[in-house]
Amino acid sequence: MALWSQPVVAYIDPTGGLPPSMWPVVLAPIFAAIAAALFAARLFAGRFLKRFGPVLIGAAVLLIVAGLLMFWLARKRGAETTKAGAVRVVVLGFDGLEPSLVKQYMAEGRMPNFSRLARQGVFHELRTTVPPQSPVAWASFITGAGPEKHGIADFIVRDPKTYKLDLSLADRTDMAVPWRGPAFWDDPAIQKAGATLLRVPLTFPPPKVNGRALSGMGVWDARGTEGTYFFYSTAPDVPDPRGIVCRFERDGGTLRSAIPGPYRVGEDDTVREPFDLAVKDDTAELRVQGKSYLLKEREWSDWISVEFRLGKLQLQKVATVTRAIWWRSGGETDLYVSPLNFDPARPLFPISCPPDYSAKLAEAIGTYHTRGMPYDTNGVSDGILTDDAFLAQCETILGENERMLAHELARFKGGLLVAYFEAPDAAQHMYWRAMDPEHPAYTKELAARYGRVIPECYARMDGVLGRTMAALGGRGAVVVLSDHGFAPFRRAVHLNSILRNMGYLALKEGRTSPELLKNVDWSRTRAYAVGFNSVYLNLAGREGEGIVRAEESAGLSVEIAGKLEAFEDGPSRAYPIKKVYVASDIYGKASGANMPDLIVGYARGYRASWQTSLGAAPEGLLEDNKKPWSGDHLMDAGDLPGVFLSSDRALDAHNIAEVGPAVAKYFGKSASNPK
Repeated sequence: MALWSQPVVAYIDPTGGLPPSMWPVVLAPIFAAIAAALFAARLFAGRFLKRFGPVLIGAAVLLIVAGLLMFWLARKRGAETTKAGAVRVVVLGFDGLEPSLVKQYMAEGRMPNFSRLARQGVFHELRTTVPPQSPVAWASFITGAGPEKHGIADFIVRDPKTYKLDLSLADRTDMAVPWRGPAFWDDPAIQKAGATLLRVPLTFPPPKVNGRALSGMGVWDARGTEGTYFFYSTAPDVPDPRGIVCRFERDGGTLRSAIPGPYRVGEDDTVREPFDLAVKDDTAELRVQGKSYLLKEREWSDWISVEFRLGKLQLQKVATVTRAIWWRSGGETDLYVSPLNFDPARPLFPISCPPDYSAKLAEAIGTYHTRGMPYDTNGVSDGILTDDAFLAQCETILGENERMLAHELARFKGGLLVAYFEAPDAAQHMYWRAMDPEHPAYTKELAARYGRVIPECYARMDGVLGRTMAALGGRGAVVVLSDHGFAPFRRAVHLNSILRNMGYLALKEGRTSPELLKNVDWSRTRAYAVGFNSVYLNLAGREGEGIVRAEESAGLSVEIAGKLEAFEDGPSRAYPIKKVYVASDIYGKASGANMPDLIVGYARGYRASWQTSLGAAPEGLLEDNKKPWSGDHLMDAGDLPGVFLSSDRALDAHNIAEVGPAVAKYFGKSASNPK
């Protein structure tokens, strides 16, 4: 069984209609008809011409009209596909492609299209951002600037006045994109040519473009989270779930429960939509809102539509879509419902530009996931979803992305087309353990069954590239990039616990603190960690209860950096932290209040713990990572470059912040020097 099966995709004619070299084929019959008519007129003069002349002339006229019609249709078809002389650039963003694996799979023949593109143009590593996090790197791709200018330095940010945490993927307060500065597609040359953006990260709310845009990473689920799943069971037992766990109620042979719906901030979370599940043999019937859906055991359902109503008068409608999977285990019945996506045909708020593009796209390719990060990794990490169920979901999501790209390539006349694929990132996060014998979660059985997931995913990306190159037919440039590389995540570092032991973070009582910095004594705390690579000083005048004076900050930063770099991992004597960057040294002093003071670059195999990211301080300092989430890129940026390939040597970049400007410059040069 192929874990990432290659779909059958209709061939896209790369010629875009009749090329100029074929025009003589169309025009030749016209001139031949005219010549034949003239020859007949001279050869058959007299009574024969009088008798058959009108017929011959009529036939010649019909041939001329037919030829002209063929010529017009060919020109029209070509105009619909490619504007004459128009610049065409396709940028494929493959999240997390690791350069060493790309080179290995190219050498093994798994990625022939990457090899062809490398021979044709340029191929090299691409420097990523400090830190090498997806929102940080993609913001640099979009703006052509570093974190100090675009304002994103971590997945998780804190309000310095209140110490409250939030995600950096979207500005929910002002409903604006989270990054500062202009996007490279706002360049006049690209605006004139037109742009299509498919699920580019951090594009929610959707940017206004001369073309089409579908928002990607940053679109939350219907409950306002990055992805809250629902798990129902006749005997639920899930410790510390990241989703909502419910017990089924039995009513004879029917199981009953309800799906939690959206809620407004400040209002009670009481909106629920009841459903029934009737199990018979290896099938189950799920009934919700008067509709029935047939579910086969251990297979994902088709899309399930659920409409919620909000407000006292229930006048606000929220249309959502989800998918479900059920199974039996130990005599119990379990049902997993994926996080609620806004229905692309009727989203609560625009997720595309123009607003109706999301609906038109659904008409063209079918219903699709609208969540910015649609992979249900939490369900797997919590021990609920099986690997097979997760991979089946991966296949569905990747198929949606492929159909979106194919749909736009088929009508790509000119301009810029950017398509983003999260699949490599998701595959490596979850299945590095299947190819790394040193990982605590590795087993030979796991490797035998799932060791193919990552190489097959890379091969699938190669197929996407191959079809894109065929669609362009040599008339346009193709760029491939990844925002960072990948590495094993074997040991988790409790950074706040280390800061506690070093005397920089103080607790109100005991030696542990739960998430959200709840047990921190700010009157005695000089530094704290939130997010995946960030350390903040408890700076007076900036933090709500800051105690570190401004004149002390530089020396304190250097002191903490030195001690963290010297920290050892117990008996192994390994150094979990390779390098600590002082933000003012790499970002400058005008980086802003929301930027960290120190950026921690972990050594290969180490990463900040999940507890650290949310401000917790457990008793221990480090622990083995035995979870399925086994690969990562939240280490030192110098060890995690991405990849860059381009079909045109004139379009090149060596830093992810250079890619967008290089594309804009390419459009400007091509527009001023048309071939």
